[in-house]
Amino acid sequence: MTTKINSALQSVQKYMMENPIALSAENKFQGYKYRGIKEVIQAFSKPLAENNIIILPQNIKVSTKFWEDGKNTLTRITGEVRLYCTLDGSYVERSYEGHSKSNQGKDLEAAKSFAFRDALLETFCVPFESVVEPEMEGIEKDDEEVDDHLQTVNSFIADLDGLIDPDDAEDVLKNYVKAAELSGDRELLKKINLEYIRFTKDD
Repeated sequence: MTTKINSALQSVQKYMMENPIALSAENKFQGYKYRGIKEVIQAFSKPLAENNIIILPQNIKVSTKFWEDGKNTLTRITGEVRLYCTLDGSYVERSYEGHSKSNQGKDLEAAKSFAFRDALLETFCVPFESVVEPEMEGIEKDDEEVDDHLQTVNSFIADLDGLIDPDDAEDVLKNYVKAAELSGDRELLKKINLEYIRFTKDD
């Protein structure tokens, strides 16, 4: 009996080659385009559905620990995902791994998203070039104080962009404002409020 999952996977890969993932997400702070997690997952939704493939996580293990600062948590998720063809029940499995750090309790959902995205990209051999998570972006270091500001503002932007519910943005703002006020850093406070205004206007 010939299973249908192999031909279905081949069709998905052909579709992705003919319809590359666009650089549609934008880094608001540094002003460049990139492929975000949402864009990657959305790009796969059509070919997977058209080829009768559903994704089923298997044997998932989750571990979370606090960092030494006592504020951030790191969550790692591992397991497998089963690419299951609904036409005949045939399937293949591949590894499912992701991790994320957050001080907003969003690291589990982010780790799931990273794991799901990477499993799709690796399975269908989609190029990783320009696939960037905002919280992983590097910055040039010229002055220590400026660098600290950039890192904090970048982290703030990443937390806003990674929100599943935009209504949580105010809670994210309050946490960063509180930290800036405690440190007495008025310049950082201004930058954080400016980025929050830009975020709410864009939404």
